[in-house]
Amino acid sequence: MRDFDHNGLLLAEYQGKLFEKSLELNCSTGIFIRRFLHSNLLRELDLNNPSLVSLDVVEGINSITNQFGPADYGKIKFSREALFWIGYMYRYISYTRNHSTKFILKLFNYKQMNDVYYTYHTQDPEWCIRSLLELNGLTEDIFDRNLRLKEIMRKSYLYQV
Repeated sequence: MRDFDHNGLLLAEYQGKLFEKSLELNCSTGIFIRRFLHSNLLRELDLNNPSLVSLDVVEGINSITNQFGPADYGKIKFSREALFWIGYMYRYISYTRNHSTKFILKLFNYKQMNDVYYTYHTQDPEWCIRSLLELNGLTEDIFDRNLRLKEIMRKSYLYQV
């Protein structure tokens, strides 16, 4: 696990503002998130290095719009505050756990994040992660890239003994 430092804060705030800015698009929150998940911008953000990404929110929205074209369908939009928190949390988890946003979104669906927003948004991000893991019947081990290898080694060792 990586410490949440200044670089992480810059990226999390940027992604939160990007999600917030998505309200100005003519599409639903779900459509925006789907496009974001498949965007070149996300590939750059998932490197978790703020020097590789322009932290201009308008430029980020334009990048997604230019890549996928304008969207004018879907009506359900989340609140500005919830969108900021969801974007911030996805980047926080990606940064501190060193996993892609796609992986994080598979664990914690954006609809679930919106549902827990009012309860979780004032809490410490680490508390939120623990609570989300518990809510989904998961443990922190889900973020361990070597978990499967460790399990095989443990079983192999137990078999030999």
